[in-house]
Amino acid sequence: MKINGYIVSAIILIVVVVAVYFVNFYLVNGYRISSESAVWSSFGDYFGGVLGPLLSFLSIVLLIKSLTLQNEANQTLKVELKNSEKTEKLRSFEALFFNMIESQKTLFESFRVKINADQGQVVFSGAEAVIAVEDVIEEIRVSGGDDQKVKSFLEEIDSNDQLFGLTRCFYVIVMMIIERLTSSEGFSSQERMYHLKTLVNFTNFAQLRLVFICIQFMDFESTKYLKSSIEFQDVMNELGMNFELY
Repeated sequence: MKINGYIVSAIILIVVVVAVYFVNFYLVNGYRISSESAVWSSFGDYFGGVLGPLLSFLSIVLLIKSLTLQNEANQTLKVELKNSEKTEKLRSFEALFFNMIESQKTLFESFRVKINADQGQVVFSGAEAVIAVEDVIEEIRVSGGDDQKVKSFLEEIDSNDQLFGLTRCFYVIVMMIIERLTSSEGFSSQERMYHLKTLVNFTNFAQLRLVFICIQFMDFESTKYLKSSIEFQDVMNELGMNFELY
């Protein structure tokens, strides 16, 4: 019942009490309105004695109702505050997230490798460097080379740890998604999956292939983490990719 309903009930009670008194003494017993103070005092006692407990009961009901509404308002406020905190955390996270993606892009643009060719060592950069690395890996595989031979080739061309740096940058972003958007912070698995997909979609495809080369053949801590991450594997499987491409 709403607050207005309790007010109407109180008014009805007052009217009923007065009406009962009027019907009993004025209509049934034939009494007339008295000018004696004692009679009016008795009427006041009757009026207060009957209405007092009823109005007190309504007051208690109203108090309980008021406390219930206040508690509901507090719960709503808590939910809104929690949602506000989550929104602020997500805003802060996404600012860092996209800055790191931009840093990753800049790092990949500076990627260089020297690969032996018929005309001597040739320097490749960016996406061309990844294609050149893939071509050599394919030649190794065609000639019967195993994973160790591919690893030795990668170590040979990575004297300045560029492969390590690019893979680590990608791994740091993945780890940040998984470890900062946790369930305890109010984030769901779907939100983590969404940001992992966003990372993959915003990463240059050539760089992504390079990361997968490192995951398959190199023993970095970053590659171990990526291979062991269930959520990252789920995203890769959903996108039709795996860790054994070469």
